[in-house]
Amino acid sequence: MDNFALTTAERALLTALNQRQVRYLVIGLGAAVLQGAPVSTQDLDLWFERLGDDAVHQAARDAGGFWIAPFGMHPPGIGGEGLDRIDVVLTANGLDDFASEYLRAIEHTVDGIVIKVLPLERIIVSKRSANRPKDIAAIPALEATLRARDASSE
Repeated sequence: MDNFALTTAERALLTALNQRQVRYLVIGLGAAVLQGAPVSTQDLDLWFERLGDDAVHQAARDAGGFWIAPFGMHPPGIGGEGLDRIDVVLTANGLDDFASEYLRAIEHTVDGIVIKVLPLERIIVSKRSANRPKDIAAIPALEATLRARDASSE
């Protein structure tokens, strides 16, 4: 998929993360959409290898945004105009550590930007493990997409 309708700021952030060689993964339903799943989401979940990495903070600034440090019960985040759909993920239910999942990642080009995406099989594992009603509700569509993809490659 080469046109995901990212905002200008989201494109700038992903480009800056790549230029600064930040290791991140797009996970969740945003990653599923990129793989053809007929689901919708309101955010783009980014899982970073190292949240404290200054390159992440610099990339946010490069995109015209800013890094929001965690405080109290509030997780860290990225703020700024056009970046309100970015959700920084701290833990990915049911998945292995970041390095292991990064090795499994697939590349997608979105709005001309190459990004690493969690494979559909691993998204399903994570949704099952989270076991929230909204995650359970998405699983049939994710599994159907996986079956259709596998059938078309036979």
